[in-house]
Amino acid sequence: MKSIVVVACVTCASVCDALIIGSTPRVLLVRSASARMLFGGGGKEGGGGLNMMETIKKAQEVGVKVKALQEELTATEIEATAAEEGATVTISGAQVPLSVTVTDELLAKGAKAVSEAVSLATREAHTNSVNYAKERMAELYKEVGLPMPPTAGADSQ
Repeated sequence: MKSIVVVACVTCASVCDALIIGSTPRVLLVRSASARMLFGGGGKEGGGGLNMMETIKKAQEVGVKVKALQEELTATEIEATAAEEGATVTISGAQVPLSVTVTDELLAKGAKAVSEAVSLATREAHTNSVNYAKERMAELYKEVGLPMPPTAGADSQ
């Protein structure tokens, strides 16, 4: 039987930020009734999970595909315009601003009009870039057979 060491706060007997705050920690021993393997296995019939070499190979494959996707996103340019195409903002697929172009006609309307148009085009370009990156990541996850991880702030429906 394997033991797992858990550091817990003496005050509340739970795992918390006690070590950071400075409370006196204590050690609890938790006994596991059955072995839990990181990559499957541990069962009487061979576990049913991937073996170690298959898991390593899959991780390497995913790593290569993620690197290629990062390079693609960096090289992709996403453009948005505002004020009847008076302001054009270009952002990479990795959300890096690349350029802002303002026409003479928009400049003639004054600083406030330029500011509003550039701000609007920037927000739209950023939103389009984020959505494009999400779509490409979803395709990658589907291609390698992994579930898409939840995103922060995602609405649960």
